[in-house]
Amino acid sequence: MVLRDVGRVFRPLSPFGRACGPAADAPSPWRGRALVGAPVAILALTDVCERHAQIASWPGPVIARYAASLALGGAIWGALVVAAGGRRAWGTRAFLVFIAALAVGAQLYFFARYHAYMNPRAVLVGTAMLPSVGQQLWSDRASFAASILVPVAIAAALPLLRARVTGAADPQNTRRMALDVGLMALLVASFLIEAPGGGEQAASPDVLYLASMGRLALARWNRTSGADRAHPGPRHPLPVPPIAAPRLTSLVFVLTESVRATDACSVPTDPCPVTPFTNALLPGRFGFSQMRALDSTTADSLAVLWSGLPPTASRAALHRAPLLWEYARSAGFDTAYFTAQNLLFANAGTWLDSVPLSRRVSATDLEPNPTYELGADDAKLVDVALRELPRLRAPFVAVVHLSNTHFPYRVDEGDAPFQPEAGSFGAKDATPLHNRYKDAIHRQDALVARLVRGVRDMPGGSGVAVVFASDHGEQLRERGAVGHTWGVYDEEIRIPFWIDAPREALGASGAARLAAVRDAPLTQLDVLPTLLDLMGIWDASPIARLRRDMPGQSLLRGGSPGQPAVLTNCTELFACAFRNWGALRGTRKLLATQNDTAWKCFDVAQDPTESNDLGAAACAGLQTLAEADSRGTPF
Repeated sequence: MVLRDVGRVFRPLSPFGRACGPAADAPSPWRGRALVGAPVAILALTDVCERHAQIASWPGPVIARYAASLALGGAIWGALVVAAGGRRAWGTRAFLVFIAALAVGAQLYFFARYHAYMNPRAVLVGTAMLPSVGQQLWSDRASFAASILVPVAIAAALPLLRARVTGAADPQNTRRMALDVGLMALLVASFLIEAPGGGEQAASPDVLYLASMGRLALARWNRTSGADRAHPGPRHPLPVPPIAAPRLTSLVFVLTESVRATDACSVPTDPCPVTPFTNALLPGRFGFSQMRALDSTTADSLAVLWSGLPPTASRAALHRAPLLWEYARSAGFDTAYFTAQNLLFANAGTWLDSVPLSRRVSATDLEPNPTYELGADDAKLVDVALRELPRLRAPFVAVVHLSNTHFPYRVDEGDAPFQPEAGSFGAKDATPLHNRYKDAIHRQDALVARLVRGVRDMPGGSGVAVVFASDHGEQLRERGAVGHTWGVYDEEIRIPFWIDAPREALGASGAARLAAVRDAPLTQLDVLPTLLDLMGIWDASPIARLRRDMPGQSLLRGGSPGQPAVLTNCTELFACAFRNWGALRGTRKLLATQNDTAWKCFDVAQDPTESNDLGAAACAGLQTLAEADSRGTPF
C-alpha cells in the first residue's frame, strides 16, 4: 500500500510520466517536479560543501548508506511539499516549516558550533541536560535565528511556488497520499534508522536529526535505551580507614571550567595580560606549564581529579573510589564544597550525594534560576566562600569550583580589555569569540585573586595550601568547533595548574622537586596524590591499598612525568557524544576522532599546535595502548 502510494506521488517525476511535454506557453509541470526534488538537492549540496573531505574519505558501502539517507530525506521533503500545495493546506505548510526549522536549521546551527551534526549518540548523552540546550539557544538566539532563516523561507515558499509554476494545485487525493508518504518516511527516519558507519555522522543532516529525536524519545520513555548509563550515578564509596598523621595542612582547591593553558599564566610571567591578578599576587607560586587533562569532559576530569583513577577505569570502580573529601574526613579534616556549577548538569548532584561535607553550596543556592552551562555568578560564589571559610574548623579541605568560563562566557563589561568581542560563534567570529573567552578568564582571575587574598588574610590563612587547576581546556575553531569534548588535542586538554603553599607543607625537598618538574609533561593523575601529600596524609599506611589503585604520584615526590596514559572522552562514567581518544607518553601524543581515517601522532614539545602529523609509527607502542580494552579506533 505504501509502495503504491509512493509510486503515485512521485510518478510525475519520471520522464515516462507523460507522453508529451507541455506547450511552450503553458505552465510547466517539469518545473514543478524539479521543485519537489529541490529540498534534498539543496541539502545535499550544502552538506557536501561543508563536509566534502569527510564524505570523500568514506568507503563505498558507507557512501551507499549515505545516499540512501538522502533518498529517505528526499521522500520526506518531496512528499510534504506536494501535500502542502493546497490552497487551504495551512496546517501541512506550517508542519513543513516547523520540521525544516529543526531538522535542517537546528542541524546547521549545531554544525556551526561543533563542526559535527547532532546524532543519536550525542542526544543520548544530552538526555539529562535538555534545559541547557534551550538556555544555549536563547543566549545565542541571533545565530540560531540566522541558521533557521533560509530553511524556513525555502520550506514556506516551495509549495506556493510549485502551485504557481504548474498552474494548479495537485488533486486532493494526491495531496493526502503525499502526506501519508511523508509522515511514514518521517517515522522511518525517526525510529527505524540507526546512524550508519563513518563515525555515526554518515547520513544526511536531516535524517541524523530525526533519528536523534527518535532515540531521545525512546530514551525518555524506555530506560533500556542506555541513557541511564550516559551519566554518573549514585556512588557507593569504599570506606577509608581512620588516618593519623604527624602534620595536617589545610587546603583550598580552586577548580575552574574550560580554561586552557595558553590563555592563562601558570608559571609566573611578565607580562601576563589574561590572568594578571593572580600573576601579580602570587609571584612565588609553583606553576606547571605542561599539565594535561586526560579528557576534555567535565564529568570525566572531576572523577580523575577527585579520585585519582584514570578515565578508563570501570564505572563500578569510579563509583566506589573514595574522593578527596572522604580521605580528608578520615584524617580529621573539616570539609566543604562551594560551587557555582549547576549540579543538575550531567547528574553531578547525584554523584556527590554521599560526599561528607560540613558546608555545601551550589548554583541553585546562589541564584534561583542558574543556567546549566554558565551556572551561577562566580562573584557570588567567592562572596560565600570568603564568608564560610573562616567558619571551618582547622584543618579543613575546601573545594571552590568556578563556572563562568564555560561557553557562552560571562564577562565584566566594565573591564573587558580584549576587543572586539562577540558572543556568537559563526565560522567568521573566531577572533571576537576568543576575545570574549579571554575577557571571561580575565574577570574570573580577578575573583580568584580576591579569594586567595581573603584566604591569606583570615586567621591561620598563611598556613593554608592553595592549588588551582582547570578541569579541561577549550577549542576555539582550531579544529573547526567551539567548546570541548570534541577531541584530545592540546587546546582541549592542556590546562593551567599552580600551587601556592607554605614551606612546611612542602617538606624539605618538596619545593625543589616542584621546581624541577615545572616544564615536565604531567597529567591530572598526579593531582590527587599531590593534594593528599600537601595535606600530610599521602604516606599514611591505612590508605596504602587505595594508593595502589592510583597510577599517579605526588609532585612533591617528582610526579610521574612521561608516564603512558590513555586520553579519552568516551568512558563508562560519561558517554561521549563524539568518539575521540588516543594515548600520551612524554611529549608524544597519538589521537584520532570519528572523522579521521587513521591515527595521528604529534610531538607536542616540537609542534605545540599539533599541525605536523608524524604518522602512527612515530608513536611506537601508543596505538596498542589507545586501542586496548576493546576500545579499538574511534573511526
